[in-house]
Order: sequence, then structure tokens, then C-alpha cells
Amino acid sequence: MAKETETFSEIYSTFISNQKSNQQDCFTAACNLFLNFENTKIPSRRLAILYVLYSCYATAPLENNPFLTFFLQLLEELPPMSVEQHFVYCILEETLSRVDDALPQEVYNEPSIKLPAIEKNQNLIDLLRLKVTRLIVDPDIVILNEHTKQLLSDACCRVLTLAENEVIRNERLPDYPLTNYIAPQQLPNLINLNQFLALNVVPLLLRSNSTNMYLQALLEAPITINSLELVHHILVSNIQISQEILHYYISKSIRSCDELEEGPKRDRQVKQVAKFVQSLVEKNIIPMTDYFIEIQAFCVSYMKLKGVTNLFRLASNEAQKQIFLNQQGNSGSSAALK
Repeated sequence: MAKETETFSEIYSTFISNQKSNQQDCFTAACNLFLNFENTKIPSRRLAILYVLYSCYATAPLENNPFLTFFLQLLEELPPMSVEQHFVYCILEETLSRVDDALPQEVYNEPSIKLPAIEKNQNLIDLLRLKVTRLIVDPDIVILNEHTKQLLSDACCRVLTLAENEVIRNERLPDYPLTNYIAPQQLPNLINLNQFLALNVVPLLLRSNSTNMYLQALLEAPITINSLELVHHILVSNIQISQEILHYYISKSIRSCDELEEGPKRDRQVKQVAKFVQSLVEKNIIPMTDYFIEIQAFCVSYMKLKGVTNLFRLASNEAQKQIFLNQQGNSGSSAALK
């Protein structure tokens, strides 16, 4: 399988290359390797096989590795304190990447130097066994990632890193009981600290059994550029919000501009509000006739800004259309009376 001069990472690269040249999927190729494990008596090769079986699925949560049952079983069968058992512990504790650049024979000869120290955390092993058991009993069960659950809670308290966002992005968020990790009063923090995550999470919260609580929190939150973009995303995602509630939010958005001191920050807010309202009108989410007086007053106050000029032009055109329709209606009524 491997040359004695190849490191673990080079062995894995060779495995992937052979898999592609043989036109095999990763699982089939890994299974063929798995079947060779018992027949392989050379210790370094056995370590190499274990490394490849782990590495094939290293980017996914460990519980999704199809060979996890094998690793757990092997842990019990191997002699205590043996090199192979130490190696399996490194797999289960997910520290195996530290031997990427080592030679298998080196690791076997000097495990105390080449292998990471292990904790032998029984709680971790029991949790992994529990997940395997649950999957065997119910193959369709969804095992939630503990790290992701913690990140969802953290997202309301701090800015997540790019790597942490990537972890969440790779999860099926609808499977998570999001209301357990994000309370309604935490929405403003989530929106301002982690806007892109909020774009994915808040629509799901608004489809939960606590819709009204989250909607109320959204309405009471300070109007910011982030919150305007989020509400716009919600509205164009076909989440139903009553016209009464929407009118309240738009009026609050317009007032928020007056509450800011004159300067670049207020200009950005004004432009964002104008863009927000214009988009809703153009997408027929709100009728201009219900908002014309407010929008006209808003535009007159901030006419010097380009975005506001565009909104005023749209409002004027809509008003002209309404006047024309009213005149047509009146003409029709007059003719009927004659």
C-alpha cells in the first residue's frame, strides 16, 4: 500500500490519486483498504490504513465517519498501552493531524515522541458510542454537532471567525432547535455582530412556534443598516408579515434618520432607508398609496442625497398614476350619471 519513505499525508495523497485513477468513490476505496487491515501484520501499514480511514472523512464531524464503529471496537480489542491503541485514541480525540508529516515506522518506533499525548476521556468515548448506537437503531436520526450548538449561542455575544462561520454554513440549520440557543431579546446582538449568520437564522426563527416573540423583538430592536437588510431579506423570502406591522417598521425606520446627528452616519442610514422602501415598492410588497405622505416628507427632508432623489421620483410617478386613475374613475362616474 505505501512506501516506507512516505509520510502519512503522502500516503493519503497516493490513496486519493489511486482512487481517482481507478474511478472509485471514496467510500468504496476506503472499504477495500478496511478489508485489508486484519490481513496486514506489518505495524506501520496498519497505522497507515487507520490514518487513511480517518482522513477520508476528517473534514466532517467524527460521528459522520462510517468507520467510527470500527475505531471504537478496535479500541477495546487492542492491547492496553499499545501503539495502535494510542493511535486510535488520537483518532477519537481528533489530534491525528499532528502526525501528518511523520513516517509510519517512525511513529511505531517512537510513539511517545511522535504521537500526541492522549486524555483517554471516557465521557468522550461514551458519547461517541451513544451516537453510534442511536444511528444503528434509527439510521435517519439527526445527530447535532455540539460545537455548532455552542457557536450558535456564542453568535449573540461575539463576532464569529471565518472558520466558525464555515462550520455553521456546512450544517443543516433547520435540524437545530434554534430557539434553544437564541432568545428573542438576543436578536439585536446577533444581527449586529453576525449579520450573515442572522440572514440564515432569523427566517427560521420566524417560522418557529415562537414567531410572534421573535417578530416583536425584531420590531423593538434599534434600526440599523444591518437590521434593514435583514428585514428586506425576510420580506423577499416570502415570510408573511402583516401590512400593519410592516407599516410600523417603515415609519420607525424613517424616524430613526431624524434621531441621528447630521453627518456621514446619518447619510448612510438615510440612503439605506430610501433603498429599503424603494425596493419594497418596486417589488409590490407595499402599496405606495398607503405611505405617500410619509415618504414625501422623508424625501423633502433629505433631498440632497442621491438615493432619496430616486425614491422621490418613484413616489411622484406613483402619485401621478393614482391621480390619473382617480380622474378616470370620476369621468366614468359622471358619464354614468348623464
